[in-house]
Amino acid sequence: MKKKILLLSLCLAVIAGTGIIFFSGKRQPEQEEMILESTETISETEPEVSENETETFLENAPEFPVVPLSVPEVNPQEVLLTAEAEHAKFSGALHSEEREECSNGQYVTGFSGQEENTLQAAFMIPTAQHYHLTISVRAEISGTNALLLNGQEVGQFTLTDTEHFTRVTVSGVYLPAGQAELAIQQIDGNIDVDYFEISDDQELQKIHYQHSETLTDPQASASAQKLMQYLKENYGNHIFTGQYVDGEGNAELNEVCRITGKYPAIRFGDMRSYSLNTTAEKQNIISSCEQWAEQGGIVGLIWNWDAPEGTASVYAEETNFSLADAIPKSELTEGQVSYFSDVAMLENIESAVENHEISESCAAILKDIDQIAEALKPLAEKDIPVLWRPLHEAGGGWYWWSADGAQSYRWLWDILYRRMTEFHGLHNLIWIWNGQSKEWLVDKYDIASMDIYLEEGEEFGSRYEEFVSLYKMTKKKKILALSECSTVPDMNLMFRDRTVWSFMGLWYGKYFSSVDEQKLIEFYNSERAITLDKLKTAP
Repeated sequence: MKKKILLLSLCLAVIAGTGIIFFSGKRQPEQEEMILESTETISETEPEVSENETETFLENAPEFPVVPLSVPEVNPQEVLLTAEAEHAKFSGALHSEEREECSNGQYVTGFSGQEENTLQAAFMIPTAQHYHLTISVRAEISGTNALLLNGQEVGQFTLTDTEHFTRVTVSGVYLPAGQAELAIQQIDGNIDVDYFEISDDQELQKIHYQHSETLTDPQASASAQKLMQYLKENYGNHIFTGQYVDGEGNAELNEVCRITGKYPAIRFGDMRSYSLNTTAEKQNIISSCEQWAEQGGIVGLIWNWDAPEGTASVYAEETNFSLADAIPKSELTEGQVSYFSDVAMLENIESAVENHEISESCAAILKDIDQIAEALKPLAEKDIPVLWRPLHEAGGGWYWWSADGAQSYRWLWDILYRRMTEFHGLHNLIWIWNGQSKEWLVDKYDIASMDIYLEEGEEFGSRYEEFVSLYKMTKKKKILALSECSTVPDMNLMFRDRTVWSFMGLWYGKYFSSVDEQKLIEFYNSERAITLDKLKTAP
């Protein structure tokens, strides 16, 4: 059974004072999905998709007016508001005590996990803009608690320094002018509170979307360069709509059209069934991609790569395949992995195994890459550009390709990149690196992206925390995308927070079926959304 790992958000580490505060997200229980039995070869039959399928569905699709962007005016000003905890509103067993190191010589203590223990600080916000929300806290024993804004959680934090008061900050929070209230919700740790603080955060206003970098592949095809240029021209002004499909059909795309009257710009599919060691049902994904491109759409592909040997699973906990063991000893220097590997250019894999240059496990990796490269060649021959996202969710540790650490992961990325581009000559690929931390960042990639899943019913918003983190991680030089999401982001909030992802990809299955149809309609009909019809009229 396949399990889809869900991420709420990145874990953000904020070094503040003498302690490190971790704002941590939540993870939902793993969702099981059925995998069908394997067949011997790729099906030669064409997918049940006609060339005029989009036109057929559009004839009966509803029509909606264009939804204009609605973004409040932001008036950046220097603001610093402070509320001492002992002067705030508190109840239950909470009480103030004296301590010399505190800002006013006093702090509030007595948290014991009881609901009647509440602490709230009221503020009058002078102007609508983005703010830092800060609290000064300490705890004798490390524990996790939450910061609330107007009764809604904005972040959880865990104290690592249990001796001193530490400033914990949530940044980039938009507040309109008027009243606001900060409060602390105890989860599993007793804490002492010194003060609350709200100050201006003007970093989001400095985000820029101008990028002059060329594709990392110096021999990138004309079509790949054209698509990348189109993405650059729209970055920060529009967002490309995208939808994942379950297999070779277009059921999800047609459903999007039925609901919104529009088709997505990007059709995202999965190359998993082309892997040599897989239990996934064999499907003709490439033919579906060709037909989508013929209809004017953008092709996006991921590769849920079942372990090349042993148990066929993408998940490290379900397979005994070890990436670290597959790396040739010649690639190791004093425990460090070489990232420019001759293995990527091997002509005769079997001979290299016989001569003990590489192991069977390493050979299995190369054979799988060769298999996928051969499958992708028809797209290259037709000069169809592909948004290519392999080895996704780096740093998560749940997939086998990231379970053995960042060094092994980067080695594999280099092997994959060089073998597909230099050895197999696939120059139609736009490489997307999808990770969560700088430690896992690779050298050769074109777009950086995040996968973000929220608990059902939770507002998606703009995901500015992840955007800003990725923006800094990539040194402000890369286009950023929302490569997987559990629902559609809020168009107005993305532009308000200046965190406009280049494109989004809504996952299929229960996520697609549970999406709010009205939000989907508004998103697809937004004046800032690029859908299939706009691609067809693009110069």
